[in-house]
Amino acid sequence: MQAWARRVAADWPALEAVERGGWRLGWGDGVTKRANCGLVLDPGADVDEVNRFYRGHGLAPCAQVWPGEEEVDARLAEAGYRTVEPTLVLDRGLGERPEGPGTTEIGSRATAQWSALTSGNEQQVRGVERILGQVEAGYGVAPGGQGRGCVVVDGESAAICSMVTACDARGRGVGRGVLTDLLAWAHDKGARRAYLCVVEENARALGLYEGFGFARVSRYHNRVLG
Repeated sequence: MQAWARRVAADWPALEAVERGGWRLGWGDGVTKRANCGLVLDPGADVDEVNRFYRGHGLAPCAQVWPGEEEVDARLAEAGYRTVEPTLVLDRGLGERPEGPGTTEIGSRATAQWSALTSGNEQQVRGVERILGQVEAGYGVAPGGQGRGCVVVDGESAAICSMVTACDARGRGVGRGVLTDLLAWAHDKGARRAYLCVVEENARALGLYEGFGFARVSRYHNRVLG
């Protein structure tokens, strides 16, 4: 499996995963593509295996494709899988502790205020909680519930995810404050590098992260059938 694919899958883990037909097939009750997609284990991976697995779970078949997996990508395209949400992976060092505003309330569990900013229905809200409940994470909420984010810590690595700013609070530095405080919290836990994934078309978020020192190190896209 591609190195970044393995890392991202570990920090946003599927609820269940099986390996067959040259794939690691993850299932997360339909919550996010990242937890419900096939990851390439073998260049000769059988595309039909993805179709069978996800149809059997009542989901649209989905595969995550990384650099170096062009051969599999071409076979997916031939089988009718379309490209969805090209995504960038950004990375930065955490040798120095970031100095944030210190106003973000950070805890080890998702609070009702944190979950209130999750988009979607009750299944999706609880699904995100279940996914992140499998890893060591810090859940941060901005004052007044104006924004939130999460950082998953695994040794010296930190993964920023689930960043949300309330619509009426955008443009006020809420996201930057939450991001900085989460990175400081991760540094205190021993993290010395941080990364995140952002959809390439999300110019607002991309500007925030690159302005904070995150640099592009990899990318992937999803292939979805139907």
